[in-house]
Amino acid sequence: MDKIDTALKPFLQKDVIFAFKHKNYKKGKLLLYKLSSNYLSFTVITEKKKETFEIPYTFSVKTTETTVLFDYTLESLSEKDFELLIALKSVNKVKNSKFYDTILHLKSL
Repeated sequence: MDKIDTALKPFLQKDVIFAFKHKNYKKGKLLLYKLSSNYLSFTVITEKKKETFEIPYTFSVKTTETTVLFDYTLESLSEKDFELLIALKSVNKVKNSKFYDTILHLKSL
């Protein structure tokens, strides 16, 4: 949790965009974030309103000066254990999730 907290603090009160690959997910001024056991909750001010949304707790977090990467890939979950990765990929998905096996980018604008 400390790593996520350290990564997110510089983005407070700044215009940010949450995006998957090349598709925008949310955009606005980051007002607040809250860490809980299973989710990260974000409050952003968009052009029209104040909005709160949650994302699942990430498997891995990577940071640069202008970006935080929330890594939900199976490779990140398996931590380079090839047998576990094969087992994870062989399990049928029960429900489609936009976070499944992807990376969410938080970028400052």
